[in-house]
Amino acid sequence: MLSDFGLWLEGAPIARSRIERVHAEEFPTVLEIPDRDLPAVTHPGWREAFPWLAQGTTGRGAPDVGFDLGLFADASLARDVLARWETLRARSGCPRVVHAHQVHGATVRFHGPGDPGLHLAESCDGHATRAPGVLLAVTTADCVPVSIVDPERRAVALVHAGWRGAAGGILERGVTVLGERIASAPAALHVHLGPAICGRCYEVGPEIFDALGLPRPAGPAKLDLRAALAERAVQAGVRRDRITISEHCTRCGDGFFSHRAGARERQVGFLGVRA
Repeated sequence: MLSDFGLWLEGAPIARSRIERVHAEEFPTVLEIPDRDLPAVTHPGWREAFPWLAQGTTGRGAPDVGFDLGLFADASLARDVLARWETLRARSGCPRVVHAHQVHGATVRFHGPGDPGLHLAESCDGHATRAPGVLLAVTTADCVPVSIVDPERRAVALVHAGWRGAAGGILERGVTVLGERIASAPAALHVHLGPAICGRCYEVGPEIFDALGLPRPAGPAKLDLRAALAERAVQAGVRRDRITISEHCTRCGDGFFSHRAGARERQVGFLGVRA
């Protein structure tokens, strides 16, 4: 049964939002759909192909309720935020949730099984596991939640990628950690670049293009960060036909929190192997 959030999102303007399909020929785009049990949207193709997977991105929630999951912002809201994290944990099929304070770096931590509940790791911007019942979580509000799945070994990695993390190689590090810890071959991986600010909404200075190794524009220009990350995944050995890009934009859609639109709240990208 769809949650109230799912029913609201199904009819919201974002459900028909489209990003500019400049890179559609190179990488398939996906319109995520409301999750059956969670206040989130999820990859419909992965839902069918990997029924053992808990995957998605939470959103703003119903207008009269809200679903802010930011743990490191306003301490006065801590009780409500923790209750929302408990909702996510209870409905995901994963008793243990792992999160961390994010620093826009390129550290990915590997997690084994452990006690149930919400667990905060040392500061990092990525997590990996093959333990059933462990849900990886990163917060975003325009940055890209990148989900990496090895279906043969049922291993997963999830990274938080803003432009700094992307330039520092956070996606590549996620691929490497799965290779080092699980012996995952890059060509066996599936990668999805979730809801984030789109290429039409994200204007940055020339120095950001320099940092990402992209051709330098003469002045401020629009950057499609998810397309840049997708190309980096290919360079890391991921097959081009196994990379998908979300059609949801956090800035020009209405269903998500956007830092550039002035939101202080955070949604969560989550990924795990159901218990």
